[in-house]
Amino acid sequence: MRAVAGAAAGLVLAVAACAPDIGHDQVPAAMQWDSAPPRVPSPSGLIVNSVTHTIDFSLVGITVPADCQAPGTMPQAQCELDQWLQTLNGYPTTTPAMAPASAPLDPATLAPGTNVLAVTGAGAAATVDVAFDGSSGFLAVAPHPAWELGTTTWFAVRGYDDGVRTASGAEVVGSPTMTLLKQDSPLDCEVLDRSCPAYDLLLSQGLSSDAAAATVAQLEQARGAYLAAGAWDLMAAAGLPKPEVAVLWGFPTHTNSVAELSPPALVPQVVAPNEIHVAVHGPIDPATVVPYVARQQSGTIVLMDLTAVAQMDLVAGLPAIDATVAGGSIVITGQAPFPAGHTIGLFFTDGLKDPGGDPLVASPVSLLLTLQGALVDSAGHSNVSGVSDGDAATLEAGRQQLAPLFADHALTGLTGITPGTGTRRSNLVYCFAFPFGGPP
Repeated sequence: MRAVAGAAAGLVLAVAACAPDIGHDQVPAAMQWDSAPPRVPSPSGLIVNSVTHTIDFSLVGITVPADCQAPGTMPQAQCELDQWLQTLNGYPTTTPAMAPASAPLDPATLAPGTNVLAVTGAGAAATVDVAFDGSSGFLAVAPHPAWELGTTTWFAVRGYDDGVRTASGAEVVGSPTMTLLKQDSPLDCEVLDRSCPAYDLLLSQGLSSDAAAATVAQLEQARGAYLAAGAWDLMAAAGLPKPEVAVLWGFPTHTNSVAELSPPALVPQVVAPNEIHVAVHGPIDPATVVPYVARQQSGTIVLMDLTAVAQMDLVAGLPAIDATVAGGSIVITGQAPFPAGHTIGLFFTDGLKDPGGDPLVASPVSLLLTLQGALVDSAGHSNVSGVSDGDAATLEAGRQQLAPLFADHALTGLTGITPGTGTRRSNLVYCFAFPFGGPP
């Protein structure tokens, strides 16, 4: 199972990209920013509400239903995920940055740090893995292993003569939208005696005057945000001047600590026959790391032997454990070795806090495993934007295997895992199951 995109990739700034008047010339390959159908770089900090400081899909005209189980145009799983995303003050730290291209890209030209850049707002280069998915036509820039908490990272692709090339060897250019975002002068038409090329260009592409004005306003807002963040200067300082940028976008990550989960890179580590480590990104209050022990104490850290639970053996299914924090990880120690070959489930509740009293947030994989809605449709396609069909199918198998456990209110009540009244297991911030194989 690959790392899963947490943010709703593709549901970002919906601005109209307009094709230039090129007559009969061949259209060059481009890093896309098109609205219909949506082919845009994502995630985007442009949909973080400046007042609430949380992700807000309404900024691009997307209404997330309050009741995800009611019939509607959005799959239930997508609705549940978007509801959760809108509670965050930034995107999950394992979210890959995605940018679409109009033609297959040559992997040999996708050099990180040279042709594909990831730079934090402080000017530091991020360590990334870069790949191009030929089936979707998206360039993916994944963190190695995770983005920093509470940090905005900017991403850019070098195009034109010295940049990324297509599989056929052609140069890659920027989209018309990116050309407009590069402008040094405002794009709007507030001064009547001033020329407004962006507005005129949109009119020439068939947009109504109202639609053209609204699109120009969105583009101007984005252009201003790029300037205010110093994004062009950051890239120039990293060796990528504005004229060579084929696409530029960025997004912030949330500030809350998180028990990271992004297979195969970030998974629980078995270090001894009775010891498992789970990496935590950010500080955690050790006093809130409390192991659940059957008939003795409730806790925030629950370990289940799911193989024994399936055999109706709750004594073996809820083994006695200890839990502490050490070296940036939650360390879970069984009072006896865990049976090799048994499926072990780890469940952490939102009783886990950072030193300031804020709860940990879930990782996207943990969140997806606890949703009520199916992650794939009847044809096997993903119901969640940004999650591939293959990843969705793998996660759906795990979600279905865990569903009976969550439906057993006696068991969840016993362990403190509360289903809640919403569409997901509201108090879980970590959820993962894996076959226990003993020490590596």
